[in-house]
Amino acid sequence: MAPRRTLLVVAALAAGCATGKPRIAAPLTPPARESRAGTRDPGAGPVSAPPPAAPHRLAPPRATSIHLAVEAARGLVGHREIVVDGVRYGDGCSALVRAAFEEAGHPLPAAVSDVASLLRLARREGSVRKGRPAAGDLIFLSDRPGGQPEHVGMVERVGQGGTVTVLHRTGRGVVRLHVNATQPWRARGDDGRILNDVLVVGGGRIPAGRLLVAYATLL
Repeated sequence: MAPRRTLLVVAALAAGCATGKPRIAAPLTPPARESRAGTRDPGAGPVSAPPPAAPHRLAPPRATSIHLAVEAARGLVGHREIVVDGVRYGDGCSALVRAAFEEAGHPLPAAVSDVASLLRLARREGSVRKGRPAAGDLIFLSDRPGGQPEHVGMVERVGQGGTVTVLHRTGRGVVRLHVNATQPWRARGDDGRILNDVLVVGGGRIPAGRLLVAYATLL
């Protein structure tokens, strides 16, 4: 039996895309002062052994990064709060992306904390386009056809007929959303398969494919 079509209220989506609090790194300890001759300044305090250097964390290969990011986002389906390994990333839809990238070994800059800054980063350092989605890509959606990007999610997989399953944090928590930009006007195919989940926008219902702004590759 075909899965039941999901109806998501845009007000809930908007509530889920509020800016989350970025993860803040601990402050660095300043080095001891030295004189111009290169000898230790007597006023710098007692000598202590330097702390052991933290091992450098290498970013994993691209295929591994994509798998880790998707698995991290998938593991949060049904959760309202974006918490991974005790770290809370916030409640917005961009928080899900931040958490997934952190788990993939590609932490995002602290300033990248909302939909607009994610899209700017993708345009500057990645690939932004309307088609050819792949697992691990970001997907940007609007609140109305032809509107500005208001929501961001992560592509979990690309299925039959180009239907994309998206992991997206809404006001109800992290959910799966079906989007098919090749057939944006249709909710179901001739075989009954879901092409687009139908979103309640204002007083009408719109297939999710009509709200697509762009896909972006950053991993």
